[in-house]
Amino acid sequence: MKIHGRSVRMFFALIFMLSGCFGFINNAFALGILEGWTGDIFAGYNKTNGNTHKSSGSSSAQADKKFKGAELLLKGNFFYSESNRKMDGQKWDVLGKYLFNFGGDDRWYNFYQVLVDHDYFADIDYRVTPAIGIGYHISKSEAWIWDADVGLGYRITRTRINEDAEDEVLTALAHTFMKKKVLANAFISEDLTVYPGLKSGSGVLLRSESVFSNPLGKNLDLELKYIVDYNSEPADEKKKADTQIITGIKYKF
Repeated sequence: MKIHGRSVRMFFALIFMLSGCFGFINNAFALGILEGWTGDIFAGYNKTNGNTHKSSGSSSAQADKKFKGAELLLKGNFFYSESNRKMDGQKWDVLGKYLFNFGGDDRWYNFYQVLVDHDYFADIDYRVTPAIGIGYHISKSEAWIWDADVGLGYRITRTRINEDAEDEVLTALAHTFMKKKVLANAFISEDLTVYPGLKSGSGVLLRSESVFSNPLGKNLDLELKYIVDYNSEPADEKKKADTQIITGIKYKF
């Protein structure tokens, strides 16, 4: 079995990055920089050999800080893949979201967020979507979390190849996040966001991330992710849906 050198380098690059993040987080806590923050770092790698040589690497991170009656969430994802020694996948996204709670038992919240994403093979050089809206904490227990929110945003898309596809459009937003404790200490979760454009022909964007997480230790989890990215109006000759199945390790801090 022959393993392509670039795939090996990608695998060790993910391990090195994860190790570096562990060291940075430990030092940051020691210096008090991350005091009050919680979060996690995930890294996954898949390799297939045979008639087709396929490899993919994925990493993500998120950090959350709660204030009195408010919350700040920062998260990002990166994915890279190659088939038969040629890159066939490169995408990333970064989200910043601020929530301000109000009402009885702080069940309601206003949110203000900015999403920036890139997808090389979907011909998205970058897409920026600021949005505001309102949401409700349906369940806030440790074993069952469920949030739902709706809002309005403005989507700015810039492409690499097809300049005619570049546009700016007002968009609606519908989002829900659910996390349920199962078995003894495992969790399943679903993070679903839909962005229907409010202009004829602007299409609907959807992202779904389903996760099964099982603890390996105090701060380590084994995770299986199924991710769907859907665009009802893709660039010329591009597919409407991309799917990923990723297995990896998550470190919690």
